[in-house]
Amino acid sequence: MQNKRIEVSIIIVNYRVEKELIACISSILKSKSKVSIEIIVVDNDRKSNLKTKLIEKFKQVRYIKSQRNLGYGGGNNLGAKYALGNYLFFLNPDTLILDNKIDKLIKFIESNSSIGIVAPLLLNNRGIAYPQGNKNLGVKEGIIALSFINKIFPKNKISEKYFLSNWNKSSLKEVDVVPGTAFIIKKTLFEQVKGFDEKFFLFFEEFDLCKRIKKLGYKLYINPILKITHNWGASTKKSDLNIKNIFKKSRFYYFKKHYGLVSAFLVELFAFIGKINLLVILIFTIGAFLRLYNIENFMPFIGDQGWFYLSAKGMVLDGQIPLVGISSSHPWLHQGPLWTYMLAGIFWLFGFNPLNGAYLTITLGILSILVVYIVGSEMFSRRVGLMSAILYATSPLVVIASRTPYHTSPIPLFTLLFIFSLYKFIKGNSNFFPLSILFLSILYNLELSTAILWFILFIVLIYGVWKKTEWVKKIISQKILIYSILAFVIPMIPILIYDFYNNFPQTIKFVIWIGYRILKFFGLASIHGESESISLNSMITFSFHFYQYLIFAASSIIAFVILVLSFGALFINIYHQFKKKIYQIGFILLFLWILISFIGYFVNKTSSEAYLPIFFPGIIYLVAFSFDKVMKIKMFLIPVVFLVIMISLANSYFIISKEYFTDNRLNFTKRLSVAKEIIKKSKGADYNLVGIGNGSQFESFTMNYEYLTWWLGHSPTKSPQKLKYAIYENEKGVFLSENE
Repeated sequence: MQNKRIEVSIIIVNYRVEKELIACISSILKSKSKVSIEIIVVDNDRKSNLKTKLIEKFKQVRYIKSQRNLGYGGGNNLGAKYALGNYLFFLNPDTLILDNKIDKLIKFIESNSSIGIVAPLLLNNRGIAYPQGNKNLGVKEGIIALSFINKIFPKNKISEKYFLSNWNKSSLKEVDVVPGTAFIIKKTLFEQVKGFDEKFFLFFEEFDLCKRIKKLGYKLYINPILKITHNWGASTKKSDLNIKNIFKKSRFYYFKKHYGLVSAFLVELFAFIGKINLLVILIFTIGAFLRLYNIENFMPFIGDQGWFYLSAKGMVLDGQIPLVGISSSHPWLHQGPLWTYMLAGIFWLFGFNPLNGAYLTITLGILSILVVYIVGSEMFSRRVGLMSAILYATSPLVVIASRTPYHTSPIPLFTLLFIFSLYKFIKGNSNFFPLSILFLSILYNLELSTAILWFILFIVLIYGVWKKTEWVKKIISQKILIYSILAFVIPMIPILIYDFYNNFPQTIKFVIWIGYRILKFFGLASIHGESESISLNSMITFSFHFYQYLIFAASSIIAFVILVLSFGALFINIYHQFKKKIYQIGFILLFLWILISFIGYFVNKTSSEAYLPIFFPGIIYLVAFSFDKVMKIKMFLIPVVFLVIMISLANSYFIISKEYFTDNRLNFTKRLSVAKEIIKKSKGADYNLVGIGNGSQFESFTMNYEYLTWWLGHSPTKSPQKLKYAIYENEKGVFLSENE
């Protein structure tokens, strides 16, 4: 072969398509080309045993084994180094040569020195020509032809020109880009441009090569005189690579290389917005609107929020770093200081405007919508993720929580992150175990009641040890154990310091107290003789009231029907999974999430809204899951979609029409006007603020007004003064009285 003059070197890169490759080589040999050829196979599959089979079947084939998967461009470059022909014919293995006209393409390319590349016409298995060949792929084409814009407006002129829509595929066509599937180029020209850019592992490598050749003044053609059948995607279908990510990476690199970083990001932004992503953006926008709308008037701002605001102010201005947060319903026990730190960071960055706290929780709330979609899509299905996202975005209870700058507001987000980390850990990624610990530690800092979520982790670990699962074995490593300890300790450092000097109420005593509450629930006599604060019936009534505002605020009947449907679907699915012994990790975690949270809630027997946020995403996932089950019955698909849309619209209308449950009596504007009135009446004199009526027994009752008056320029003093302003709040509004 060395002594024979080779005109065309046909280079084929193989990756797990043995059957297609053999058929391709056979078609080449059957075509009995009139020009002398050699066939070079570059094998990118390290596990392949192809060499022996090829040599036995085709003695004409030169086999080259790559040391690793070089990608399409890298494999072709390797083949080109060994090529003896004057022309290189790059050919996909999932193609078939239909006739013996390779020599016609060689004559065509030799007919004019300005021709750089010529490609044959590609047909599908039915003999119909594929859309192929493109004009230049610039930023404008990337934004319009490669994005949702082309799907909505497929007849736009830019896309039609780029895709050569008016070409009938039966005549010679000059193009800017030929398909990488099959094309011929002179070897000296290929070497002149230094071959394929190997940073393109797969996809867009031909766009880059053609662009560089065009810059040298050469012309590119598709010539239908030679026709090739292409079994599109045969190789990529068998690949264990993440093809979508590779495609995105190559697209970004192409635009970055030729048009700059900003243009690449711009194209990616438009390319990202597909039909599903467009829907997600719409949901995201609706959720953002509901959370931001009229926040300056209707931001909730109670006394307990004022406690954190004053604490954060002291941290920024006076360097007073709190080790714990506000006291819980048990005065010896405090919430963590994390929310104070978060507020302090916002105040330090953006100033002390009271609304800045709301903007922080709103931002976290809007982010939660996206996380709900991502987690729901991965743990269940994309449809469940989408339904969960729209229900979460428009849920009145979730929206109000997002608009409330309080330590409980970030809980849904971090609960979601904990559950998702646990899911990824069970799926085999041990790096997510320390993240699970981290999010639990953060949740404890935000609200003590979230400690119940630790039981989910314990149950998962006990099961893993019992079954001797691989994912449990992976955490028994020095790296994972150290990261896990750090993940727990770092967020807990202030609390641990506080405990060291105060006989460990936040850790050891708290754990003992949890055990006591559990035993007491199961019949242990009360040690302190305290009575239960609320009956079981009252708790159920309280719980359903807030369930209604979580799912469908306008109707308790519809909310109840959805409740029955949701828990019915939950128990039926659990029954079937245990019966068939086929377990869905995402659903089992959802079951544990809801079950353990309910147990903790009822064991504590306290009707507090602070215990509710850990339920928000889980209950909404359950509702979406039950809807998804019904939608699998074809006749119910459209009705359920309509129901989800109507629930979202009704909830959105409800919270706006109800003025976010604040109206004009206890909203932020009213409280701010009271603070202004206090300052106006005090005329610069020192004064005290006192509370009267229901709730005034708590120290924090007037702290929201203390913060507002400080922010407005004249805060009350702690030392006794003759001038006192008494604040009284009820459902009718805020009342101010002055005592000299």
